Amino acid sequence: MIASDTSALLCELDRCFARFATRPALRSEGGPDGSYELTYAEVRGRIAGTAAALRAAGVGPGARVALLCENRPEYVIALLASWHAGATVVPLDTKLGVAELRVLVGHARPLIVLTSLAHHDRAREAAPGTRLVVLDTAPLVVAAPGEPAHRGRSDVALVIYTSGTTGEPKGVAITFGNLMFQVRAVDAAIGPQGRERFLSLLPLCHLYELICGLLVPMSRGAVISYPANETLLPAELALLMKSRRITSIVGVPLLYRALQRGIDVQLRRAPRLVRLVVATLGAIAAVVPLPAVRRFLAAPVLRAFGGRLHQLYSGGAALDVDVARRFERMGLRIFEGYGLTETSPVIATNTPRAYRVGSVGRPLPGVDVRISSEGEIQTRGPHVMRGYLDRPDLTRAVLDDEGWFSTGDLGHLDADGYLHVTGRAKDVIVLGGGKKVYPDEVEQVLAQHAGFAEVCVLGVAARHGNEDVCAVVVPAPGAEVDAETEVARALASLAAFKRPTRVVVRREPIPRTTTRKAKRAVLGDWVIAQDREAA
Repeated sequence: MIASDTSALLCELDRCFARFATRPALRSEGGPDGSYELTYAEVRGRIAGTAAALRAAGVGPGARVALLCENRPEYVIALLASWHAGATVVPLDTKLGVAELRVLVGHARPLIVLTSLAHHDRAREAAPGTRLVVLDTAPLVVAAPGEPAHRGRSDVALVIYTSGTTGEPKGVAITFGNLMFQVRAVDAAIGPQGRERFLSLLPLCHLYELICGLLVPMSRGAVISYPANETLLPAELALLMKSRRITSIVGVPLLYRALQRGIDVQLRRAPRLVRLVVATLGAIAAVVPLPAVRRFLAAPVLRAFGGRLHQLYSGGAALDVDVARRFERMGLRIFEGYGLTETSPVIATNTPRAYRVGSVGRPLPGVDVRISSEGEIQTRGPHVMRGYLDRPDLTRAVLDDEGWFSTGDLGHLDADGYLHVTGRAKDVIVLGGGKKVYPDEVEQVLAQHAGFAEVCVLGVAARHGNEDVCAVVVPAPGAEVDAETEVARALASLAAFKRPTRVVVRREPIPRTTTRKAKRAVLGDWVIAQDREAA
């Protein structure tokens, strides 16, 4: 793409829609209306018709349109139609409560809220007095493609509120220039892959899925499937991947860990001869570096996923090295990347041509990365946000006059230019003796323990204003473990000061944001509550 404004960006996408007109583009897998499929030509016509309807409702350049809807083809059409009409889109997280949504809607002040029947009542409560359009019941309008409204590269395309927003909204303003750069750079990094079939599992209200799981795949003529059930179990995922011959998934580490555990469960249930054959082939694959040979040897396992899977992308949190290596032994590389909403979102990623387990890859071409004297990752380039909506004070706190954005993450660049993320600066646990513990480092070791379904390491208040290291563990289903003993055993190789002095067992899932990051503050309050009950 050589576009200089959003009109050219959307026109480029439109040319892709015309080029792939007869190919399937979007699939809804189940739900109240059953499964259905739209071709690129059908999507193109519906975008044009919806954009015309939005213009008739008063939507024009700069107007804000909020979008509260689950992943489905109508979401994609509403998003692209809003851009065609000239709007700035405000994607709202369906996992947020009504009170949280009300704060965000009040801050964004959208002209219209586009929603679905599933979220209509919550949208009405969260946006009183704002016009609601229910995508399920809106008249189906199909029109001939037309020119999109002109918006410049620096105009805001999206306002995305960061996870956990409550009383102090922080809306990240992402420009059309940011989006153009990401689509070009990520597409080039992936390289040609042939006919791709994506399974969309992460919320489209997050940039990671929006860029890597929607805009880039659509620009390549891929088909994208949207499951009606947002909480698929590994066995259900495998069945869907097999039936739809899925080639590509954009996921988070918890997904790949769950898939790996699903594979382990199936193998334990298999006849002894099958287990012996799989173990033998796995041992051979471990010493064979060629992915094609490894895939051949792992065929008995890969068939459960349809046998077509070959593109796995991971972001949002640190990927377990053990999980990455186990998938690699099956000939499946998980391409781990790194970024933030404020960087639209990708800063660095592993690619088929540059891959290193344990790193988040090399920075995208055109992206500058440096490490501050305090070890913080900083970045500059066309991927960095315009700023926080109506909050110049917050913008100045993270974005300096030279364009360097401070991520709040700690890391280093190795001799070959691969970026390694070692933790969050704000999550650092400061011990009484002044030593610092980075929770991510401890969690990565504990996460490999088969007896723990989930783990989270956090600091809890200690005497003299410092903190103690606390590990909260959720036992795996059916596992009977002495949590304290197993934590101590798993962390025996770590320095003594990094080992938790407290281990708390939790019988329900760890609270997480929709990007699957642990809500350490919420979990800390829960630990305190447990202490009060025990007192």
